[in-house]
Amino acid sequence: MNDAYMRTQGEALAQHLRLTDGKSGYVEATADGFQVYVRKKWAGKQITSWDGMPVEWHENVGTHKAANR
Repeated sequence: MNDAYMRTQGEALAQHLRLTDGKSGYVEATADGFQVYVRKKWAGKQITSWDGMPVEWHENVGTHKAANR
């Protein structure tokens, strides 16, 4: 899979999780799957894969990390 495709899927996952306000979290697409960084505990962690790729959750990350700064 190419980087552009993974980025697009990562953005789609971020939209799905409503992580588009630039504050509560973000999705990072990697060659091995998706890393989801969120500021708080996340009720929707039942998503363990997206588009056939694994999703790894990182909760309670700092505000700057959640905003991907």
